[in-house]
Amino acid sequence: METGAYETRVLGMVRWPRSEGELLEFRIRDASGGPPPPPPANPGNTFVPAFALPAMAIGEPLIINAPVSGRLLRGARDAMDLYQRWWDVKPAEIVPASTAGPTAAADGVGLFFTAGADSHYSLLKDLRRAEAPGHREITHLVFANVLQDDGPDHERLLTRLTEVARETGKRLLVVETNLRTLTEEVVGWNEYHGAALAAVALACEGVLGTCLLASTEDYGHLSPWGSHPLLDPLWSTEGLALVHDGVETARIEKISQYLVHSALALRTLTVCTHSEPGVNCGTCDDCVTTMIALEIGGGLGECATLPRSLDTELVRHTRLRTWAQSDAWRELANQLATLDLPELSDAVAEALAGADGTTAWRPRFQRTTL
Repeated sequence: METGAYETRVLGMVRWPRSEGELLEFRIRDASGGPPPPPPANPGNTFVPAFALPAMAIGEPLIINAPVSGRLLRGARDAMDLYQRWWDVKPAEIVPASTAGPTAAADGVGLFFTAGADSHYSLLKDLRRAEAPGHREITHLVFANVLQDDGPDHERLLTRLTEVARETGKRLLVVETNLRTLTEEVVGWNEYHGAALAAVALACEGVLGTCLLASTEDYGHLSPWGSHPLLDPLWSTEGLALVHDGVETARIEKISQYLVHSALALRTLTVCTHSEPGVNCGTCDDCVTTMIALEIGGGLGECATLPRSLDTELVRHTRLRTWAQSDAWRELANQLATLDLPELSDAVAEALAGADGTTAWRPRFQRTTL
């Protein structure tokens, strides 16, 4: 654990069975121009969510040569039981050096923020509730660079994140980590990403007492997933509460009813997972879904990061490969039924008619000896 002039580092040596040690890094900086955040009092906490699922996947105990929060150890056992019920993978034994005493919670409230639809919605909701009795407003936006991106497109994304932080009066924490690289041969990102983000949050425990993870699905469409309202809070400690936020609203509604009314969101919205960071391709299923929702809400023509008009032929030929995509497009169809947009409505209906809506996402575990 180190604090330098520009960043705080939380470091650990990871030793897999039958392999040499590998260095795990969390490099944390305040991109809003402030000093580096204080380090966590118990850095050992970070490695529980980081490696509980990988340890389960390879059938090995997780041995942590540092003190670990008692609350986190209890939560991790419940999290592993949940993983077992969802994905039929046996829980791992967690062996810490000792149980850490409770630490006082820091004052900061963080939100993992990518400028996507879900995180924009959680931020907008927080701003609306600023004056509500008992509300603790978000103080920090947290960007976890788990892909270790760099270059012009990454800088474009950071510019957008900085703009949002500045205009909403939040601090921007940027966390660079190689955690995904170290674990991707063992677990897939879909089932692991919530725990990985919890590890990032715990690396920021010196400045954050609460951290929000924006929901992917709403209450009516929950399924086993790496970030989930049952799962995320289990990675909490005495000093840091993890909160799954925004599950009350479906993503289509987040876009068509809320984001369309935010000029800041329409200037910075970043939804594409098929191109470089900070760039929306405008043609993939994620982009097309977002564009339809924006059109329904009357905001597509104002969105600076996507094409400002829809090609109905592109909509018609969009392939919906999973039940989740088909479900989202059924919601689009329901909303379009109340509007006078017949060409777009017909195109969505045709895409749904050709959908592979029964194709379910399946977790990727590799029984690997490392």
